This record gives sequence, C-alpha cells and structure tokens, in this order.
Amino acid sequence: MALPKLETPTYELTQPSTGKKIRYRPFLVKEHKVLLSMSEASEDEVARIVKELVDVCTFNQLKIEDVPHFDIEYIFMMLRAKSIGEKVDVVITCANCGEKYDASFNIEDIVVEKKEKISDKVMITDSIGIQLRYPNFTNIVKIFDSNDIKHIFDLVKSCIKGVFDSENFYDIREQTDDEINEFLESLTKEQFEKIEQFFVESPKIVQKIESDCPHCQHHNYSRIQGLQNFFI
Repeated sequence: MALPKLETPTYELTQPSTGKKIRYRPFLVKEHKVLLSMSEASEDEVARIVKELVDVCTFNQLKIEDVPHFDIEYIFMMLRAKSIGEKVDVVITCANCGEKYDASFNIEDIVVEKKEKISDKVMITDSIGIQLRYPNFTNIVKIFDSNDIKHIFDLVKSCIKGVFDSENFYDIREQTDDEINEFLESLTKEQFEKIEQFFVESPKIVQKIESDCPHCQHHNYSRIQGLQNFFI
C-alpha cells in the first residue's frame, strides 16, 4: 500500500519589481539538502541552485532568467523564512567600543530598498544614451566578492538593452560581440561611471537592525544588504 501524500502549505508574497502577487511554498527536505551544499559550491553553482529553488517553489510562475536579482534575493529569503525559520542570528560590532556581540532579526522584516526615480536610460553624451536592465541573479553572483574591472565591464555589457541617439535605437542583440566591446572601450572614465551609477542605485534587499551593546550599552544601528551578507 502506498504511503499517503502530504499537502504542502502555500503562501503569498508581493514581487518587488512588479507588485504582483506570487504564490510560493517552503523548501522540501530534498531541496533543503541541496541548499546545504551551497557553502562548498562555485559561484555558477550557487546561482543555479538559488534560481532553481526559487523557480520550483514559486510553481514556475516566473521567467526566472529575466527576473531582476533583487526579486530573486527577496523571494529566496521569504522561502528561507517559511522553510527554516524567520529568525537569523548575526554578529554585531559595536560602533562605540568595538566589541562584538550576538543579535538577531526576523527575515520577514527584510525590505527591498529602491529609489523613487531610477531611469533605465543613461545619457553618455548630449545626444547618445544607453538603455539598461537590472542585473539578473547570475550576473550579480559573479561580482559578489570582486571589484575586478573585468567583472564590472562584463556586468555592464550583459545588461545593455540598446544604444540610442536622436534618430535611432540600436538593439544590442543585433550587434556583434566585437562591436559592443569596441563601443564600451571607447567610453571615457566619466561616461562609464555614469553607467555604473545605475547599478549602484538599483534596488537591493536591506535589513536594518537596532541593538544595544551588552559591553557599553551603546545603541547600535546596523544595516545588512545583499543576499551574500545574510546567513542562508
């Protein structure tokens, strides 16, 4: 006789970039076992695991490769909350005395912090501009621990939708790799920094923590942002 089928609870969240309601379920045991392997995984493997878990736990409602990284990070943290627990322990360094102490926060208090007006069009001259998209999760994982100019260059390159002037829009998909490289390498440092600013100002998951230092009683305000800084 077959064992009975278990019903998995479902929940609902709001996708940060669209405001749409998304149904999701917690990780199953088999998926949690995969999650535990992430500490030894390569960057590409981490990106693959996170995306696959988000995709299957949201019932394949999303075009996962097109979803901005901050959506993936937020959804993943909500999955973690319902699957493992809402409480996350962190170590705080006191801003007053420099001593370290334990604190905690509730994952479900995490927010996606975004500026009200961020244009996806960046003017690099008076008449020529670039249209960008937010990085996906794979893009962002590759630069977690690196400020290498090549990684930054590759990130910018992968997030260009097109180049435009007063008369035409040049779809990046219609350009060769050499043409894109030549265009980007012809930018001045100041022009490239204008493009970088788009990524600096892009939305990100943020948790603000208030806690009192047990050593000197100083009231600390701490800020954690980006999935790589959370305990998964």
